[in-house]
Amino acid sequence: MSMQIRQKDVIISADGEKITVAEAGWDYSFKFTELEKELLPKLQDSDQSETFKFFLNNYYSLMASCVVGDVPSAEEAFRMPRTYLDNWYLAVWELNEDIIGKPYVKTLESEEVTFRDGNTIHIFKAEGLPSFIIKLVELEEYANKHPIEDDPQGQLFQLMFYPKMAAACNGSTIPSAEEARSWPRAELNKWMSASRRMNSEWYVTAQPEIEETNKKKERKGKKKLDG
Repeated sequence: MSMQIRQKDVIISADGEKITVAEAGWDYSFKFTELEKELLPKLQDSDQSETFKFFLNNYYSLMASCVVGDVPSAEEAFRMPRTYLDNWYLAVWELNEDIIGKPYVKTLESEEVTFRDGNTIHIFKAEGLPSFIIKLVELEEYANKHPIEDDPQGQLFQLMFYPKMAAACNGSTIPSAEEARSWPRAELNKWMSASRRMNSEWYVTAQPEIEETNKKKERKGKKKLDG
C-alpha cells in the first residue's frame, strides 16, 4: 500500500525564492517540540517586541515544522512581506487541516463598506491569516505603549476597538485611530458593525472593558460631586 506525503512549493519573496510545504508526517510533533525549545530564549528576551513573541508562539513553530528542506529563520519569516507569509500559512492549512483545526478555505469571505464620502474599504473574515492577526496584535501593542492620557474613552477605543476594526481591512483610505474617533457616529458604526460581522470572535472581550470604563467614569464623577 502506497501513501505519499503531499507537498506544495510556495514563493516567499519578490525574487522568486521558494520553500516546500508538506503534509505533516510522523516526525511533525518532534520537529515542532524542538523548534519550541530553540525559540524559548527569544520568548524570554525582554528586548523582543510582544508582536514578535506572539508570532513565535502562534505561527512560526507550526509553519516551519511543515517545511521540507531549508526554512527561513524566525526573524526572516517575521520580516517577510505579509502576503508571502499568508501564502505559506495557507499552504500549511491546505495540506494540514487537522493541525489548523478547521476545513481549508480557498476564498476569504469579505464585506465592502461604503462611506458617505464615496470611499470604500473591504473587511475580511480573518480565518487566522498571519497578515490580519499580526496586524491586530501590532495595533494593540502600539495602543498599550502609547496610551491616551486622561481620556479613558479614547484609550478604550484605541486599544479595544480600533485594532479589531482596522486589522482585517483592505483599502486606500483606512483612517488612523485618532481620525476615526472624529468621524460621525453613524459612519463609524458602519465600519464597526461590518467588522463585528466578519470577525465576531475578536469582540468577545470588549464588553467587560466597556463596563469597567463606564464604572471608572462614574466613580470619577462622584468624587468631583463629593468634593
